Amino acid sequence: MPEGPEIRRAADRLEKILVDQSIIKLEFGILALKPRADDFQGKKVTAVETRGKALLTHFDNGLTIYSNNQLYGRWYIVKRDQYPTTNRSLRLALHTLKHSALLYSASEIAVLDSDQLQLHPFLARIGPDILDPALHWREVAGRLLASQFRNRTVASLYLDQGFLAGVGNYLRSEILFDGGFDPYA
Repeated sequence: MPEGPEIRRAADRLEKILVDQSIIKLEFGILALKPRADDFQGKKVTAVETRGKALLTHFDNGLTIYSNNQLYGRWYIVKRDQYPTTNRSLRLALHTLKHSALLYSASEIAVLDSDQLQLHPFLARIGPDILDPALHWREVAGRLLASQFRNRTVASLYLDQGFLAGVGNYLRSEILFDGGFDPYA
């Protein structure tokens, strides 16, 4: 399952080809979202953001496309309309003049306005993104003292997305090993 760093790398690649670019064509591979494709015709991407394992593509019309790759989702970046050979299901395609950003096999995609973004069930319950450059160690230390996180093992705490978003099992293991921490402490 992709964790925060993999989603951040995908976002960095998407940012390079999408930010400040107009969407010439957008396709949803999810039936319920197909009617929303016209909302993005000719709109510009203003930012690509990660929050833990979620990727947010923001547009100049105030809408955001939320995607969570879950276990199998994968982004491909190709020259415009050059689809890769894959057995995966296309869920989202963003086409600019030169490139196509294609999301395959992701199970969770939504179109959200700013109010819905604040209330989204996953986004509303996660803690700060571990890869957010603005995250300071003092904030993490303060969270350790909060009642909902106090008296928990370090191993379970790192998997709690409400504590820090973007850490999964392999990162937790690497962090604890590198730091020399007992997971049951």
